[in-house]
Amino acid sequence: MPTITAATDVRMIAFMVPSIPESVAVARFHIQASLRFHRLDEYSDEAGIVTSELVTNAVQHVCDDRTKTIGVILARVREPDAVVITVTDDSPEGPVMREAADGSESGRGLQIIEALSVHWGWHPENDGKAIFAILAKDDA
Repeated sequence: MPTITAATDVRMIAFMVPSIPESVAVARFHIQASLRFHRLDEYSDEAGIVTSELVTNAVQHVCDDRTKTIGVILARVREPDAVVITVTDDSPEGPVMREAADGSESGRGLQIIEALSVHWGWHPENDGKAIFAILAKDDA
């Protein structure tokens, strides 16, 4: 697994979505469209899944107030080549990896993020937090 020790370039896209379930598809669409625009299609599938999981977690587990917003940022990293997806919300509570029950259709979001990213984590930000996932090419 590569070590990521680089600064990010200028953000490729940053936007806010309302804390509603429909925002998951909106966020995924914009992240994937931005990757295609920047000719980084090789990240599109994994980035779409990671974005969906991060925004779903923010909507379901953190932001129970439909008037709140969720921030989504996509940035590029060079040396090694990678992209970073960051999702921010108003809750200071950190994510918790859980073991999903057999047959359960939910509870595996962070496991999926861990499987698809070379590194993920979170940090406090203002009155809430930012959760990020770094996706790198196999040859990075």
